[in-house]
Amino acid sequence: MNPKEVSGFIVKEGLKSGADEIAAIAAHGTSRQVRFANNEITVTKTWDQTSASILLKKDRRILIASVTDVSEDSIRNALKKLAQTVNIMKPHENYAPLPEGPFEYQTIPSLYDDRIPKLTEKHVDYVEAAINAAVESGAKRVAGTLLATDLESSLATSRNVEGMQKKTTINLVVRALTNGESSGMGITCGTTLRDFDPEKAGGEAGRLARMSLNATSGKSGRYEVVLTRPAAAVFFDIVAGMDSAFYVDAGISCLAEKLGEDVAFDGLTVYDDPRVAGGLGSTPFDDEGNPTERTTIVEGGKLRAYLHNSLTAKKYKTKSTANAGWISPHAWNIVVKEGKHAEKELLEGVKNGLYLNNITYVRFQDYRKGDFSAIIRDGVFKIENGEITKAVKGLRLSDNILHMLQNTTALSKEPKQIAHWWMEFETPSVITPLIRLRDVEFTVPTK
Repeated sequence: MNPKEVSGFIVKEGLKSGADEIAAIAAHGTSRQVRFANNEITVTKTWDQTSASILLKKDRRILIASVTDVSEDSIRNALKKLAQTVNIMKPHENYAPLPEGPFEYQTIPSLYDDRIPKLTEKHVDYVEAAINAAVESGAKRVAGTLLATDLESSLATSRNVEGMQKKTTINLVVRALTNGESSGMGITCGTTLRDFDPEKAGGEAGRLARMSLNATSGKSGRYEVVLTRPAAAVFFDIVAGMDSAFYVDAGISCLAEKLGEDVAFDGLTVYDDPRVAGGLGSTPFDDEGNPTERTTIVEGGKLRAYLHNSLTAKKYKTKSTANAGWISPHAWNIVVKEGKHAEKELLEGVKNGLYLNNITYVRFQDYRKGDFSAIIRDGVFKIENGEITKAVKGLRLSDNILHMLQNTTALSKEPKQIAHWWMEFETPSVITPLIRLRDVEFTVPTK
């Protein structure tokens, strides 16, 4: 069965099994991965799989499951077990029905490139081009991952909702090293080959690795900071995750009880836009079937909204923002509105600062307050009198999410789409410019 047939079959059989409501997301995907290390390709893999996720509701009880065997008999057996298991669940205190369809979904441009499924051995060529560019830019060793996907998915619910989507993605993350401590990272990603540039990503990684040679130990203290796009993507991915009403309700978000308040620099605007052309997370419908729409999170420095599904919207006495997640609402594409400055202008006027290319291994000391620490690497440099002067090592970012939002001072032009494995809440993509902040704290780890 194709995804549409699978999702429709699950809904039909789920109602027969006694469910009050049921939703199914069926997907068939082909993924091709190339991993490389020490300038050589180490692994090539291809996955081809059809799977389905099931949401079953009965007597205000909710159960979620997934299956990888989508034969009719397997689905019937799974639904039978779910119908029995849901009876021992507790009723959900904020139970809400699925949205009633049918809905019309608008087409989002540039989500499918029929060249990507046909690449085959071209994936290897892309990786080799990235490695060569990194080496030519000064790297000694190059590693990373290329992942390309071709996905067709179908949503069906018992409340007259049907939705179909086809999407391709391609993402290359390159890490280059000159020695054990000097590294750089470059990224290129998208849903089409139009903006995919492996040589540029490799060259950027190699350039930053070469610049990171002869790093000097940094001193703890507070600095003015410029975050490049990979680092900014990690930061705003955290902001998006904490804006989920699920995390707010769970008491692990520093944005709790702050709707309408000033939480950031008044020149900062951040929104979730699931309808971005070519967005890695773009979708015409959420997991409950609601047509997606833009949701402003921060505007003029004020927190404007939380991200909701039907269940969290019921508790907060508002409407869904079409960000379901059956369990937790989440962002699709986080967009940071561009500023007015050229990238070089962000450096100008910084007398004693740091330039950060990547933030990794984020660890929270207090989710509710927003206190966290993280390792900074893949390009960390001292800024003196508006110029990058030398590489820095040995510092750890140790600050607070709200403090950093409030101490943002400027943003560059030209936001670009970023996705990489260090993003804490796994937002599909963050479209961001460079950002400048003041008074950011860094510490020296104790041994």
